[in-house]
Amino acid sequence: MITQQASIRREPLRAWRQFHSRDIDEARSLVAQKFCDHRLQPKGQIRGFGTRHNHVCGQSLSLNYLSYGSTVQIDPGELQDFYLVQIPIDGHAQVNSGAETEVSDFRMATVLNPTRATQMTWHADCRMLLLQIDRKALHEIAERAAGLALAEAVIFNIAVPVSAGPLHRWARQFAACVHATDAQAGFGTWSPLQQRLIEEQLILGFLTHQKSNIRHLLSPRAAAGSSQQVRRARDFIHAHAGDPLTVLEIAAEAGCSIRTLQTGFRQAYGLTPVAYLRDLRLDLAHYLLLSRPAETPVSSIAYDCGFSHLGRFSQLYRDRFGELPSTTCAARGKPEKPAGSPLARHSSSV
Repeated sequence: MITQQASIRREPLRAWRQFHSRDIDEARSLVAQKFCDHRLQPKGQIRGFGTRHNHVCGQSLSLNYLSYGSTVQIDPGELQDFYLVQIPIDGHAQVNSGAETEVSDFRMATVLNPTRATQMTWHADCRMLLLQIDRKALHEIAERAAGLALAEAVIFNIAVPVSAGPLHRWARQFAACVHATDAQAGFGTWSPLQQRLIEEQLILGFLTHQKSNIRHLLSPRAAAGSSQQVRRARDFIHAHAGDPLTVLEIAAEAGCSIRTLQTGFRQAYGLTPVAYLRDLRLDLAHYLLLSRPAETPVSSIAYDCGFSHLGRFSQLYRDRFGELPSTTCAARGKPEKPAGSPLARHSSSV
């Protein structure tokens, strides 16, 4: 368990030492080789400065241990190509990412998003375990888990509460990987298939339990025992959620009558095909409202998700998420847009 490691003085991943340097410029350059270019500046006394970085690479993940020995300010900007989960095993840090700020210690880890500018202060007592996750690999797993093409990057809340709940269990899995690797029975020793499966398990577990702009899309939509016709219809709906679909088109794609389609959906999901499509569109709209640039109008997102009337969309959205789309926008600093005008869509569409 990671929180128990706060009392362990030994250095994790010591066999994979990359360097130990007391030179700030050298430390910055060497850390940048494994992560990204960044600014590194001491804050206050520098007498204890001494960077230690241990790193072992998998297929889409890397395990890292990093400490600086004195208080430093780190400004990596946007990471671009990877996510970085930071779990202190000693000490604390302050992380500012996008509009969020979090003080991190062994109870509260953080995650840095590749599309959010980040600035951090690591205090002198801070020792971190870091899980670096390839952005492309995470996105592919997220799309498979959601059963949907995701047009925008996954954005996590930066605060990762590892002291309790599902993320506590996830942190134990991560710690087990570190322990196994230290014992020469983990990263670097597993077969390629075993490595891939364990990495996918870590990524999927984090996606499932950490708050993000897509977590609501990951609730199971498939029902055990659903017919092949229902599965074909579901896949067609997922692939064309933003199009002006009709029940007749969905039934034709599934190869069955409208009545058979409706009966099958009620048995599998407790919903009609129309209601299933509506809820999917609302979930996609919620994802895009949390993901698109601040200047994107609500009407544009509603249109992209297949809604033909903004007033109706706003009411359905409030019924599903407990707030208006404009409120979701305001939480991200987006301007409110007036509701009520119809959009240019076919009135016969679902």
